[in-house]
Parts: sequence; structure tokens; C-alpha cells
Amino acid sequence: MTIAQLKDKISHDYGFHPLLQRWVIGKRLAQDKETLFSHGIREDGDQVFLFILSAQAAKLTRHQHQQDEDHQRLESIIESVLLLSRGCQPTVEKIAPPPATPQTPPPLPPKVPPATKPPLPPKPQSGWSCTKCTYLNKPTRPGCEMCGEERPVEYQVPDVYQPDQEETLRLQQEELAMLQYQQALEEERERNYISLLETDDHSLVPNLLEVDCPICFCPLPPGEGAVLRDCLHSFCRDCLKGTIVNSMDAEVSCPFMDNDYSCNSKLQDREIRNLLTEEEHQRFLELRLSIAESRSEHSFHCQTPNCPGWCIYEDEVNEFSCELCSETNCILCKAIHKDMNCKEYQDDLRIRAENDLAAKQTKDMLEGLLQNGEAMHCPRCDVVVQKKDGCDWICCLMCKTEICWVTKQARWGPNGTGDTSGGCQCRVNNQLCHPNCQNCH
Repeated sequence: MTIAQLKDKISHDYGFHPLLQRWVIGKRLAQDKETLFSHGIREDGDQVFLFILSAQAAKLTRHQHQQDEDHQRLESIIESVLLLSRGCQPTVEKIAPPPATPQTPPPLPPKVPPATKPPLPPKPQSGWSCTKCTYLNKPTRPGCEMCGEERPVEYQVPDVYQPDQEETLRLQQEELAMLQYQQALEEERERNYISLLETDDHSLVPNLLEVDCPICFCPLPPGEGAVLRDCLHSFCRDCLKGTIVNSMDAEVSCPFMDNDYSCNSKLQDREIRNLLTEEEHQRFLELRLSIAESRSEHSFHCQTPNCPGWCIYEDEVNEFSCELCSETNCILCKAIHKDMNCKEYQDDLRIRAENDLAAKQTKDMLEGLLQNGEAMHCPRCDVVVQKKDGCDWICCLMCKTEICWVTKQARWGPNGTGDTSGGCQCRVNNQLCHPNCQNCH
């Protein structure tokens, strides 16, 4: 029997069209012209597998299926007629026909509609059908046993399903493999964590792989370069040291740069300390201090010659006691005047300015502040006062007179606080004392 004849028999007995049938014998797809004998099917018990495709997958239309059924039915009728004509021809003697008498044909029996067979209930399906090769897999398989296609996401293993012995063994092996994978993953995480702790103990992280320095393009064998922590760029130590020494900024940026990208990450303090000598690191810290002082809005440097001390002052602070030289600086006068108040110092400064170059420079500095509007004379004691920051209200350190900075007058009249008969008269008749008044006094 050929495969084509086998397909026709299955189509006749079970109604599956030949185009829907795929016969697999010995892990090979059998062709229509081949025979069962050529595939080794010679006795009962030999295994063959039948896969039934969907009509859509086999490109079988309803019209084509109906034509094939009609053709098959017609062939069956012709075959029955031929068999009847061959086996049912009795021999009879020739008898003269009786005289013809008119006869009326008997009435035809009423046509009885053919009995329709009730549709067979669908066979319960145990497992899931592969969407690619239509192979019926066991419910617990995660992928198709034939083609490896994944199990449909919407498929759920029935609660009443009991796997067989082979399937139970496979499930146990899968569970064991998953446990081994989780254990290996946990061990890898533990190793990575220990490696991270060991790396954090080093001030400078060495390179583990051979790379080229992006600055000097020299090859760096493992352990001879340095990997920056913030951006993971690798350089040779000499290039990084040169970048730090030549930097004129308080924070040293990563020197990596190409045509498309410039790294903005910063070198950490422990990396800088490891790359520099003690003397170079001290000079770098001094540079940081000088940059911070120059960029601070309210910074004041100690007036003692060659003293590196400086501070950042607030508006209420008028004196700076330097901890390095133990001198007390007057922030208002920008000088050190021991045993003298600001008025006495300024009066003495005018006298000494004629012969003392330093005193003359200080006097010129105060006069420049007065001319630029950065300082003023107290309207009562005539000492030079300065507003460092904040609102327009200031107070003279000598006579304690309250002063309006924008009008350069006393805040109140001769009778003191609350006397609006004199002074700047701010908010009298709901009028501000000056167009630039901040209405804070």
C-alpha cells in the first residue's frame, strides 16, 4: 500500500482530507509515492505517526473539499454499478412476448430523506497542540518535543492531570536544574560582592584587562593602569598624575575625550592622593583653598603678611580672629589695629599716610570704597562704615547710630528711635525714603 492509498483510506473512513494528513515513519516525513513496505511497516505493532494539519495551514478551502467529496462519491457509485453488472446477469429462455396490453406504472414510493448521523463528540485532548507543527505535547512540557516551539502562554495545565513516570522524572530533573542554576547565581553574586569589598579597600583600582591609554596610547598590561571609579575609564598613572598637577580647578575632571563625547566625571580624593607625592598633594590642597577663597562672595584674607588664613564672614560679623597667626582683623577697616577702635585707627591712618607707604595704600583703599559707594561716613561720628551684605539698615560700631544705607543718612531724628522729624523718614505718609529702598528698615 502506498502512502497516497493510505491517505485515501483514512479520508474515506474518518473524513480527514489527504491534504491534511502528514505521515511520519521512522522520524521521516513519508511521501505519497512511497510504500509502507519501503519504510519497514510489515506487521502489526509497527509504529507510524499521523499529524493532522488545520485547513488553514494546509491551504484547503471549503469549495475544494466539497468537490473532492463529490468526486469520491461518484467514483464509489460507478464502482458499485460495475460490480453489479459483472455478477448479476441471469440466463433465460427466449419466450414470445405476450401481447402488449396497456399497463399503468406503479406509483413511485415517496423519497425518504437520508438519515444523518449524529456528530461524534470531540475526543478529549490531553496536552497542548504546537502552533507550528501541530504535534500534541504533554501538558507539562514547556516546549514542543518535535520542533522546540514554546508552549502557548494562555495554556494552563489541568488540575486533575497526573503525569506518567517518564514525565515525573523529567519534571524532577528540571526542578534540580533550576535549583543548581539558582545556587550558581547566588555564588556568583557572593563572589562579586566580595570582589567589590576588596576593590573598595584600594585607593586606586587597577585595570584587569589589557587596554590602551586614551591619552598617550601606550598599552597597559593588567594591573599597571588605573580605572576611575566614577566613570570606569582606564588611563596610565603618569597621564592621570599630569592631569591633576596641571589642573587649575578645585575638582579634577576625567580626561577622557573623543570626537563624540567628553567625560564630566570627577576624580575622587583618594585617587588623587594615591597618584601624587606628599609634596604634590599639599600643593594641590593649597590650590584648592585659594580657588575656594577667590570664588567665595564673602571671603576675607588675614592682613598679616604671608599668613594663609582666611574666612567667610556673615553680615553681623565685623572681626576675624585668625587661628594661624592669632591676630584679630577688623573686617570693616580691612586691617589689624590693636588697642585702637575704628575711628582712632582711621584718624591715625590719615596722619601716617603722609610718610608710611602701607598706610597710604590703606587710606587710598578706603577712599576708593567711599568714591565707589561701597562705604560711607557715619553721619554722627564720621567714621568710615561699610555695608557688607543684607538689608539697607546698618549700625555704626563706634556711636551705635542706626543708618539708612540708600540715603546715607541717619535712620531716626535727634530724639532717637521712632523720631521721624529727621533722618531718612522712611514710610512717613506711606512713602519710601528712596526709589531703591528695600522697605526693610
